[in-house]
Amino acid sequence: MSRIIAFSNCKGGSGKTTTAVNVSAALAHRGRMVLLIDTDPQGHASLSLGISRKNIKGDLFAFLVDNANSLDVIQDTYISRLKIIPSSKRLVDFERNYSRVREARVFLARRLAEVEEHFDYIIFDTPPNLSLLSFSALIAAREVFIPVQAHFLGMKGVFDMMRLLYRIRNLYNKDLELKGIILTFYNDKMRLSKAVVAEIKKTLGDNVFLHPVRNNISLAEAPMFGRSIFQYNGKCQGAVDYLKIANQIEKM
Repeated sequence: MSRIIAFSNCKGGSGKTTTAVNVSAALAHRGRMVLLIDTDPQGHASLSLGISRKNIKGDLFAFLVDNANSLDVIQDTYISRLKIIPSSKRLVDFERNYSRVREARVFLARRLAEVEEHFDYIIFDTPPNLSLLSFSALIAAREVFIPVQAHFLGMKGVFDMMRLLYRIRNLYNKDLELKGIILTFYNDKMRLSKAVVAEIKKTLGDNVFLHPVRNNISLAEAPMFGRSIFQYNGKCQGAVDYLKIANQIEKM
């Protein structure tokens, strides 16, 4: 059985897409078959792997609404073991047209049953808001990791996510489990970063944090070139951090 993971946060600017892309790449480099599903209409995860809207042969909308064959929507990336179902602007239409259709929330979970056996990991990059697509990914997932920026407003995003996860577990997916929090833009010399860690630990416990992702300019630059951090600058501290996170996830 594949592990189905959502990297999710209701708040933007958390490093969620950067984390989803680079953990997916790290796991693929470790020999795992990985499917990354870009559920954000902005399509930043797709762009971060060099998948432009002009050259996609199929998208998540076709998978959800048109009942397209998985072979027509799962696209290769330049990393041999990493595949992607890309996003497109048509996902805005999905939100608009299906937000009041209760059954639409489980479309994604149902379709994943067709492809799950082919992958060790299925990973969602979710939109930074409370939307139908966010709900769909969390209903389909089994594990959630919350990337959170190491400042005061980041804590609010964590607690908003906890309320959302509680709701989804009660209504749709009793197996959904919070597996960890990933601090991003971390600076251990700043008192604020330490204060955020202390506050979240007080609420969620001491063992909730994975290895933090330190401030690193290469992580911001890599998406401009359509590359993961490992292809863009494999020796930088961002690459080291995401390799450590992938190792921790594998051991869970």
